[in-house]
Amino acid sequence: GVAGRTVVRRHVLRNALGPVVTVGGTMLAGLLISTAIVETAFDVPGLGSLLVQSVTSQDFAVVQAVTLLSVAAFVLVNLAVDLLAPLVDPRLSPGEGSS
Repeated sequence: GVAGRTVVRRHVLRNALGPVVTVGGTMLAGLLISTAIVETAFDVPGLGSLLVQSVTSQDFAVVQAVTLLSVAAFVLVNLAVDLLAPLVDPRLSPGEGSS
């Protein structure tokens, strides 16, 4: 006797949103990391092409800085996904029995 929209909103979308957020965050982090390939292929100036140029000219300080920025962006996106997961699915939040 419940409307179809109500069933979809309360049960289907709520259960489907967790994996979508997790996979979406991982894909976003992967896109941030793979910019070097796209920037090099299309000759677009950016961090990826700076990284390739620095490796070619053996400028290790710039390579370390760009790598650190990329890793920090990856970690921040994954942290955001991990913090968002309990909001999307309340079963993931720590309860009374967790340590």
